[in-house]
Amino acid sequence: MYEALGERFRTRHPDLAGRLEVPHSHPLHLSVPLTETRSVGLFQLRFDKPYDYTPVWAVVGPKRLEPPRIWWGITPPDVLVDALHARAVAELERGEEQTPWRWDEPAVGEIVALADELAARGADVLMAVAQNRCRAVEAERGKKAEYFGSDQGDFVVVQGLGCLIRVSRKPLSGWSASVRANGGGVWQRLDLGRLLFGEQSVVPGVEPDRVDPAELAVLVAGLARLSRVPTVDDRFVSQDGLPGQRSQMDAGPQGSALVEGAARELARMGFADVVPDGTGSRLESETFRIEWWSRSKSIGLGDVQRMYGAAAVEGRRLMVLSESSATKPACAFADQAKAFVFAIDPGSRRPYACNDLAREVVLDKSSWAPA
Repeated sequence: MYEALGERFRTRHPDLAGRLEVPHSHPLHLSVPLTETRSVGLFQLRFDKPYDYTPVWAVVGPKRLEPPRIWWGITPPDVLVDALHARAVAELERGEEQTPWRWDEPAVGEIVALADELAARGADVLMAVAQNRCRAVEAERGKKAEYFGSDQGDFVVVQGLGCLIRVSRKPLSGWSASVRANGGGVWQRLDLGRLLFGEQSVVPGVEPDRVDPAELAVLVAGLARLSRVPTVDDRFVSQDGLPGQRSQMDAGPQGSALVEGAARELARMGFADVVPDGTGSRLESETFRIEWWSRSKSIGLGDVQRMYGAAAVEGRRLMVLSESSATKPACAFADQAKAFVFAIDPGSRRPYACNDLAREVVLDKSSWAPA
């Protein structure tokens, strides 16, 4: 395997072919010596226990204590040798790695361009994730390889004053942003609509065609310099609620505690006009027709189609809050219809995503941080 990688390196990068070494002793690796004592290398590794279950490719050096720059195990060979070459050239020329390799990405896209724009404005970009979904992160018991699924979207992570700011471009919900304190804790949503356009968002995410990447970079670079970044939690605390039409959601025996708990969690996600009514027994919204599914059986395709039809007649979008799950066909239709389907846990009173669109807007509760 390493001999084949070495041949690919020499073919694609003849400028450094004479430097490349492919030692036959363990641990097997590719090495590009820079000086007698410094080199960069490429090899497969597993992180320490308990995170040793996933083998990844790593580009390392020349500083021994730096976290490894990792690539997913199925990364094509050409990408791996190009990443090694870019790292070696930057060190030999005593310069910065060129885009997209400086972000551990194989191609320039929206996120890489945003990372470049942010870096040019002085922001400290810690991570940019798009085609390469694997990164080294700090976890509870040491460093590990984290694979970011499609519901995380493509994203950049920027170091702010005492916080991490994450800006994501997701397949179904568009652009969104959240912030978390350096020491951990929960992620909090930012209202990009208000921050970019001065318009309060009532649905999490901003449509991609409304966002100018340059303006987004100016905004995020500015937020990174603030001692406190404004979040939608501030808006929820400062307002008792917004006027809206009465919905079709009835909390049944759970009563006002369940309704108010669900409303608070939905508000934290960015659903600004989903609020309890005056009695606390229902949720209401001008944007959504909210349906409560209290049956024990799972929500089926026909059920979602019927509820979507009722919402369309009213000129509103559909949100379903359920005490049970939903079938795959029902969730697939909900994604196509831009409808949100959540399962409500009566104990925690928190909404859990059923369909992909809902999954994209649920706040990340993981505790990882860039390594």
